[in-house]
Amino acid sequence: MTTTNQKFAADGHPAADGQSATDGKSATNGQPATEPETAAKERAGLPAPSPRLTLLLVVFAALVLARSMSEGIYDIAFANLALDLSGLVSTVGLVYFVGYGVEVVASVAAGPLLDRGDPKTVLVVSYLVKIGVFVLIGLGSTFLSSHLWAIVVAAATVDLVHHVGEMALFVLLPRILDARALVRVQALGGTVRSASELLSPVVAGLVIALMPGSRALLVAAGLQVLALGLFAAFVAVVVRARGPVPSTAPADAAEPDAGEGAERAPLPSRREVARTLTGSRAWRRFTTFHGLTVLALSTVILSVLSLMRETLHMTAAGAGSFLAFSTIGAIIGGLAVAKAGPDGIYTSLRWAPALAGAGALTAAFLGQTRWLLAAGLILFGLGFTVYLRSAGLLIQLRAPSAVLGTWNGLLDAVIRIVSAAAILVTGFLFDRFGGQAIYLAFGLLLVLTAALWSTFGTQDREALGATPLHPAPAARDEAGEVRRS
Repeated sequence: MTTTNQKFAADGHPAADGQSATDGKSATNGQPATEPETAAKERAGLPAPSPRLTLLLVVFAALVLARSMSEGIYDIAFANLALDLSGLVSTVGLVYFVGYGVEVVASVAAGPLLDRGDPKTVLVVSYLVKIGVFVLIGLGSTFLSSHLWAIVVAAATVDLVHHVGEMALFVLLPRILDARALVRVQALGGTVRSASELLSPVVAGLVIALMPGSRALLVAAGLQVLALGLFAAFVAVVVRARGPVPSTAPADAAEPDAGEGAERAPLPSRREVARTLTGSRAWRRFTTFHGLTVLALSTVILSVLSLMRETLHMTAAGAGSFLAFSTIGAIIGGLAVAKAGPDGIYTSLRWAPALAGAGALTAAFLGQTRWLLAAGLILFGLGFTVYLRSAGLLIQLRAPSAVLGTWNGLLDAVIRIVSAAAILVTGFLFDRFGGQAIYLAFGLLLVLTAALWSTFGTQDREALGATPLHPAPAARDEAGEVRRS
């Protein structure tokens, strides 16, 4: 299990309508969109602001809220069960560590399966598995609820299928929504998820107080049922807007010159995708810059409570209440992503890390003045959210759609390993050097990554969509389709 903030890049990511993330030109040849491209765009997704788009956003917001509330309840319920059975705080860490480990494995293993299969079906199955586990334990399975290893396995299973489900949503959304609609969906998802951080601990505490032990998982199961129903409603709204969609398989997974009856060409293997990623200078730069930025963001977010407690000498209650200011920043960040749209992605990658770094430095060195601490946390939460949402958008808009699951899975595994390293070393560094030294180093690293992103120019942006695994422009034009990247 991981924190909500660490899961930003997997929830409600944007999709593509054939536009570049940086301009409104055709990505196939850099020229203005042709009439066939315009027609394809009109068929590809929801129109600009409309009652149906509003309905879509409302349904998706409810879906994210239900998922977040359920996640908050089962995270705390599993941790409490582990603590009750063992009496050791270390077992809680074990539950989280195992959950984090299976998510890294899922990132690598599930990608090719999603590319070859139907992500919508995978997402539905993930909901059903979680519901089954929660109901089985919650209804009083004495074996599962009285053995520590069974709780660890159950928690790991839930984390595994939850992460695979989020990966499925990541792959599915670019196939059913256009870029501008998806930017709004992602931004709204981030805003709602951030707001739920304020509510979910309170809701989870109330649920566990009323339904102690494993019975709290029944409420988590009910919220998963609600989320499944909302997902069905979400898909129904999209289908009504676009017309029936025969398959959620990517259009560029077929042979470029194949006729209607031709068989789909085999998709590249995971090794081929990894070779393409490492062989592309633009994607190597993206991965390096992204890894450094996430390393710094993860370190800061994981140590902010310790900073307030140990360095700024705040009480536990006071430090916990001040975390709400970073959530306020995250909510504003979601709105900022929606306002910027697809055209603002690269600009956001430049300023968001610098803003987060400025917020971290303000909190660490001026936090004794409480209003400056609040301001610093708001700035950090804003930069944190805008960066992670924009980076997720970039992957969806620029990676080849036929292997989006594998592509994102490999990148996600690298970033999760970096984040895991941050989890392991942050505490040791904090104890050894103190909070202000940690925040100075990583605050400056965030400013440095902002400078690095400013060197990510037009040539790099174009090269992101020009790897050997991207479909040939001529082939996509002959098919009457618009390239995603």
